[in-house]
Amino acid sequence: MARVSTALVLIAFFVVFPSMVLATQYVVGDDLGWSGDANYEDWVADKTFFVGDVLVFSYVATDHNVVIAANGDNYDNCVASPNFGVYDSGNDAITLNEAGTYYFLCSYHCDSLQQKVMVTVN
Repeated sequence: MARVSTALVLIAFFVVFPSMVLATQYVVGDDLGWSGDANYEDWVADKTFFVGDVLVFSYVATDHNVVIAANGDNYDNCVASPNFGVYDSGNDAITLNEAGTYYFLCSYHCDSLQQKVMVTVN
């Protein structure tokens, strides 16, 4: 009886919280990280993101930051304010909590290095 109860709890967990179970963690820029050296448009091109996935921005904290731009116009024009958050730890993990488009940029190098990435979440 205990095995049946445990099995039912596990099945319920996987049904209710599938994004937690199936979430993928991505290091933005792969081995190049969030350095400005990667082509982030190419990096994102072959990926499909889902609610619950996590983006990890790995960078030298004194050289870069991560800004979640408020909208596409701010992203296109490298405008860091207003925003939905600024991160500067050098190893920021950001969970994609809802479907939609997210706009990330480095406020120091968006213009000069095109250090920005747009992610669409299904």
